[in-house]
Amino acid sequence: MLLGIDSSGVDTMRRAWLSALLLTSFTSGSVLAADLVRKAPLLPAVVAYDWSGVYIGGTLGGVWTEANRFMPDLPLVHVPPTTFTAHSTDGVYGAVLGAQWQMGRWVLGVEGSYNASFKDMQANVSVSPPEPFSKLSATTLITDLVTIGPRIGYTWDRLMVYGTGGYAGAHLDGRYTCTNGGQFVFPGRAPCSFPLFGTQADLNLGGRSWNNGWFAGLGFDYVAYRGALADVLLGAEYQHFDLERTVGLRCNPIVCLFQPHQSFLHDANGDIARVRLTIRTHGWGSGG
Repeated sequence: MLLGIDSSGVDTMRRAWLSALLLTSFTSGSVLAADLVRKAPLLPAVVAYDWSGVYIGGTLGGVWTEANRFMPDLPLVHVPPTTFTAHSTDGVYGAVLGAQWQMGRWVLGVEGSYNASFKDMQANVSVSPPEPFSKLSATTLITDLVTIGPRIGYTWDRLMVYGTGGYAGAHLDGRYTCTNGGQFVFPGRAPCSFPLFGTQADLNLGGRSWNNGWFAGLGFDYVAYRGALADVLLGAEYQHFDLERTVGLRCNPIVCLFQPHQSFLHDANGDIARVRLTIRTHGWGSGG
């Protein structure tokens, strides 16, 4: 016994002291761990790019066309009904405007475009035997090509591939020209040797019509730059368009004078390959 405390009391005090020490250590460790958790920085969540929004842009590329002129009244001059087919290659440029909505990785939208070319997609085909100094050609011009239709795309963050299709329409202008000089002339025997009618299109027995049709295509867009208010997208696409056959010129005694066989119908189709640059507003989804 030491100072009235037996050995059993010493053991009891030793156990109490060790228990208090362990409890203090555990409590301090828990507080430190909680403090570290509170002070650890929160990493921002990774958000995929949102393709929703409105966009406007321009296009530039090449176009390859085929124009057909069907003349059903040639039997009046002892020639079977004939289709004259001409081809052309030209540069094409245009503007696009559209809106789209993203759902998961899929993007649905609608887009309209206006397209013009450097030489009006002019296509020529000879319609007469060789003449003394030149050839007479049937010429078709395709102008004011418009398209409008839906787009459906699939995305990998900043890259989207898409398919599109819908309505296409354009003006088809059918005329006659001298192949060597390109001047518009009145059709007939040797008109390019003696261009008595000059370049007046209204004396050309030509016809202009609006031809409805369809188009289909595919392409891709890539987000090249993300801005505070809008993003810049670069892309490329291919489109095929087909314009239905429509009356170009219907002869009557006043219009066709003494050449009633000049009535014709015309149609056209073509392929466009081009690059795109568009500016897109931020969307209404979480990715912005």
